[in-house]
Amino acid sequence: MVALFLQNRRFRVHMGDQVSAWRGQSNGLPQGSILSPTLFNLYIDDLPGTESRKFIYTDDICCALQARSFVDLEKGLNPDMAKLSEFWDKWCLTPSVTKTVSSVFHLDNRHAAQELNIYLSGRRIKHDPHPVYLRVSLDRSLTFRQMPQRLLPKLSPETT
Repeated sequence: MVALFLQNRRFRVHMGDQVSAWRGQSNGLPQGSILSPTLFNLYIDDLPGTESRKFIYTDDICCALQARSFVDLEKGLNPDMAKLSEFWDKWCLTPSVTKTVSSVFHLDNRHAAQELNIYLSGRRIKHDPHPVYLRVSLDRSLTFRQMPQRLLPKLSPETT
């Protein structure tokens, strides 16, 4: 049944009034299927152990680490990213380096602008002081001040 779910898939791209030719889809899982998250979780069930704690929801993985200094965070997270990169390479998974971000949550205003130097697949990942995880906007001190600004456009009468 799973093989049938993953075989003979194809796609095409619509841009404006133009449509591409059909192409075969030989990897990945169908978007929007209720079976895809379960299959993905089975596929990554043997993720390697890391110093950081992993929070996983469908295909989003968050690595969280608590430390006393930014240096300690980098010393813990960079080896974890290297372990995960090896795992992804082994199982032909490609994480999006452009969508991956680092963030720091703390109350020390002296370090408000400090960024982490975290690397994924040999590339430094972008630092985002206001990351969004599972559609929740976070900020440095976890006040959730960004959430109302994100939600206001969605609550306007024109969108209903």
